[in-house]
Amino acid sequence: MTAIILINWNGADDTIECLRSLDKAQGEFMVIVADNGSSDDSLERIEHVIHGLSCKVELLPLGHNWGFAAGNNKAMEYARRYNPDSYMLLNNDTEVEPDFLLKLREYRKLHPDVRIIGPMVCYWSDRDRIWSCGGRLSFGSRIALFRNCTVDTLESRNPLKVSFISGCALFADASLVDSDGHLLTERFFFGEEDFEFAHRMRRSGESMAILPESVIYHKVGSSARRMSGRAKLGRDYIYYLGRLIVIKDFYNPVSVALIRLLSRRRCKSYFIQDGLDKDSASRLVSRLMRDARRKDGISYDDFRSIVIEGIFFDSI
Repeated sequence: MTAIILINWNGADDTIECLRSLDKAQGEFMVIVADNGSSDDSLERIEHVIHGLSCKVELLPLGHNWGFAAGNNKAMEYARRYNPDSYMLLNNDTEVEPDFLLKLREYRKLHPDVRIIGPMVCYWSDRDRIWSCGGRLSFGSRIALFRNCTVDTLESRNPLKVSFISGCALFADASLVDSDGHLLTERFFFGEEDFEFAHRMRRSGESMAILPESVIYHKVGSSARRMSGRAKLGRDYIYYLGRLIVIKDFYNPVSVALIRLLSRRRCKSYFIQDGLDKDSASRLVSRLMRDARRKDGISYDDFRSIVIEGIFFDSI
């Protein structure tokens, strides 16, 4: 049995549509909806919908916004009482094809050496276009496969060997969960926990695969659309900060220094696209590099001050 984990944070509309999609899914599964301390009426609305579904769904109020990684870990720890053989981390702003999980479970049964699998993720608004087919880790970054290509670009629907799978839709064997019920690092409140996971799994010799025959659809940017003002700038900053923190654990010091150097121009370009002038973007890049050297993770306070409140950028 697979425990499918959905994290909800003030996103009842998306979560309810995802649940209705999962209600048509095939295979042996249950769903845990972990609510990350929503401040709206999400709990009441989701609870009302659950009673009308045929699949097994449990609502787990976490009472606090723990972020993506910790929220998923707490939901998996809760789900362990049902002895699942696998977990499916699934963004709440997705919808699934009825056979998506069945395909993943069948592949896992036939390939016991592959303990981490992902479906092909297409855009919800353009269902013939690929948002994610996994990727390959490459010197401090990742190379996406078939991003923004049409589905017919794939010469076949054969499985793809990858070294990175988005946390948006990640199927993992239960044996990968540690004794505390954790799969993802909780050092990152927001962003790049799947990047760290991919590096950790590569170091331990785990194989990963994407199954293009298993398809889901992602409403890309649902959380981002709830951000306003300079929050997009803060979000980009947080993503790159997380990435630069991760590389310290998996690359030697010379490589880390080179990756940081190569990242400076790329980050400056993104910050300018987000609305900063060149001088301000350069100063923000310098601050990013300082933070990457001194921090070992990204806390809720980091996220709140940078992304939500924008306090960090007052000095620019």
